[in-house]
Amino acid sequence: MVDLSVSYMGLKLKNPIIVSSSSLTNSVDKIRRCENAGAGAVVLKSLFEEQIESETQNLEDEAWPYTHPEAFDYVRQMGMRMGQDQYLELIRQAKEEISIPVIASLNCISPRWWNNYAKQIVRAGADALELNIALIPTGFKQTSRDIEKIYIEIVESVSRTIDLPIAAKIGPYFTCLPETAEEFKRAGVSALVLFNRFYQMDIDIDKLELIPGYHLSSSDEIYLPLRWIAILAGRVGCDLAASTGIHDSAGVIKQLLAGANAVQVCSHLFLKGVDRIGVMLKEVEAWMEKHGFRSIEDFKGKMSQESSDRQDYYERLQYIKALVGIE
Repeated sequence: MVDLSVSYMGLKLKNPIIVSSSSLTNSVDKIRRCENAGAGAVVLKSLFEEQIESETQNLEDEAWPYTHPEAFDYVRQMGMRMGQDQYLELIRQAKEEISIPVIASLNCISPRWWNNYAKQIVRAGADALELNIALIPTGFKQTSRDIEKIYIEIVESVSRTIDLPIAAKIGPYFTCLPETAEEFKRAGVSALVLFNRFYQMDIDIDKLELIPGYHLSSSDEIYLPLRWIAILAGRVGCDLAASTGIHDSAGVIKQLLAGANAVQVCSHLFLKGVDRIGVMLKEVEAWMEKHGFRSIEDFKGKMSQESSDRQDYYERLQYIKALVGIE
């Protein structure tokens, strides 16, 4: 019998599959279904900074430098499906009724508001906190360092406030991701989640309106996080969780081989149902038995850059074509 257990942010998970933040995890009943399907942990659906902002003060009182006021107007008018208090109650109920780790999620765009609210999340009983940070640098006078500074300040402000493992879920758009990853570690993260999949916009050419782009990932999107997991694994001093493009057991195995401590799955479960978790786990077990691995630790990071004697394979973007024979 193989051992699928892993350690992630100091938490003991029975297996590496985490249901990522989404509507799949926005109620105790849905979380229970994830647990029964075999999930190792869940990340609760994110609470957005605009929700806390809209419930905390009159937005017209001061200028807001990080986002558009129209966003707050929208949040105020949308009925607030889940506000601050409801979110804390979800954490409390989940911890009472669910045995797997429950990771809270805050969607942040600034260092504001999170200190006090993070303390409440700790008191509610969350096992860890994921900071889902998604900044779109649209200012023509902003530099990359300006944007990175906001990311780091968010993490620092929360890590100074709470004694809880913190993960930062980030996108891939950094000038030098290894250096930024080390900054995140110094700021206090226990893990990085690679990568945040930003929702895209589209245009309806008949109605001349903005519409949402397709919001579910495909298996083709696994390659970017796979490369960066492999490059960073064992080098940044914090755990790594892979996210985006994981649609089968092969995707889970690849990310673990690259060096991930855990994987976050979402789109595949929307498309096929949460029961797919159990199928994926059985297939991972079968693969491990076939290759003689008794535990995930036996092969985690085996294909990382740090473990390779051909580290250039991980770096030369177009040269890969020649290395693997693609014409």
